[in-house]
Amino acid sequence: MIRQKTSSMRLAFALCAIVFSFLFTKVGAQAIEWGNPQKLKNKNLFTQVIGETSEGLYLLRCRNNDFSSEVIIEKYKTNLTLEISINLPLAVNGLIERVLLVNNEIFVFISARNLSTNTIDILAHKLDASLKPVDQAVVICSFPAAQYLERRKIQIKTNAAKTMVGIMFLTKADEGSKLHLYAYQGATQQVFGKQFSLAYPSKEIFITAFDLDNLGNAFVLIDYPKEKPNAGEDTRSFNLYCYYPETDKMLGFELGEGKLFIEELGMVVNNFNQTISVFGFYASSAGKQVDGYFFERYSTKNRQLEQRYANLVDPELLDKLVSGRMEKASVDLRSFYIRKIIAKSDGGVFVAAEKFSRVEQRYSYYLNNMPMEGVKVIYNYDEVALVSINSNGTLQFIDPIRKKQSSVGETGSAGISIIPTLDFIHILYNSELDKDGNVMLHSVNYQGKAEEKILIKNTSFAIAIIPSEAKQTAASTLVASTIKDKLFTLVKVNF
Repeated sequence: MIRQKTSSMRLAFALCAIVFSFLFTKVGAQAIEWGNPQKLKNKNLFTQVIGETSEGLYLLRCRNNDFSSEVIIEKYKTNLTLEISINLPLAVNGLIERVLLVNNEIFVFISARNLSTNTIDILAHKLDASLKPVDQAVVICSFPAAQYLERRKIQIKTNAAKTMVGIMFLTKADEGSKLHLYAYQGATQQVFGKQFSLAYPSKEIFITAFDLDNLGNAFVLIDYPKEKPNAGEDTRSFNLYCYYPETDKMLGFELGEGKLFIEELGMVVNNFNQTISVFGFYASSAGKQVDGYFFERYSTKNRQLEQRYANLVDPELLDKLVSGRMEKASVDLRSFYIRKIIAKSDGGVFVAAEKFSRVEQRYSYYLNNMPMEGVKVIYNYDEVALVSINSNGTLQFIDPIRKKQSSVGETGSAGISIIPTLDFIHILYNSELDKDGNVMLHSVNYQGKAEEKILIKNTSFAIAIIPSEAKQTAASTLVASTIKDKLFTLVKVNF
């Protein structure tokens, strides 16, 4: 009896071991779902994924990449089968500023000139799951048309929970300019609408980022010329503006204590520990190599600076980014652009920065026996630096991805897609642009262990992902546009 029981226990243990072994081999595996290939209609070459609900997946198609007019909206079933494709219904004659999912409902945000009031109105119009307009468009904010800056985009986005909408833009003023900040519960119920005077005209003001946390606080990264820069200081002042509706106060923090020559920066809201972090690259003095980084974290609960750190990057770590390249001897971070900053639960951040450059080449040719001169623009998307920063600002690790992508004219196949999941940061990119290549997957965990493999192999079909059009629609799901055998095809990757 005892021997039979022992045997049964051994059998059960063996079965458990087999199951565990099977599950273990599945860790890190990705499930790939394909949509139906389609011909590009009316040269609608650009795609923008709005998001996914239980009703289906929604996206926009357009001939150009500003998605402001002549836009097609499409709905796909959860299995990526096209269900509806129509011209985006507009309530008024205006420009499309943004289409968002708010509380799992579709809202179209439009800016339009109101001739009767001589204002620019921003309207929100709801669409149902069948892409039909619901009721009338609602005017959610207005400003005098004379103050409108046509070349400055009105930024509209949701908070991380997708329960609130934030709007930010600049306008002209009699002296200087004005910064406008709005927030709405849902898409139409105003929480606040504030205007702040800035001492400089709009052409001298640069806004890097705008965001809204889940409590409704608004944040803006903004820089403008310093009034009286001291000798050896950067001539621009880089600032984080934080507006707290609870106290109706705007707080401003100068980044780098005004001492750093900031080259590149970005920010991220951490709703978990109620902080906002700013990360960037800097040079120690004007004209020097960009070989330092800074990290600053602010508490949105206490509304004050929580951590500040700046340091040079070890030259040996910089060398790893361009290993085997001729320019290795003069490597710095000047051409690295921050693509995404990811907040870590401990208060640190994870940063993905890509080396990018734009080169113009002039050439001569003859047209009807007349000498002519042309310009060829080459875009280079090269190495990627994956940087992990500890909560105290110190560098945990740099994980390099070595790639070299060049194209004549802008191409959607260059660059990277970034998908953070619970345990990994995943980076997708095309191995080749000028010939048939594979879609690569580089994954690194939060301890710095990295792995690279082919995600989609070019075997029976040619394939290229369009990184700029990919969107993370769930915690572990990416939806991306691809060109598969010269046809537009959606792909869903579950990590």
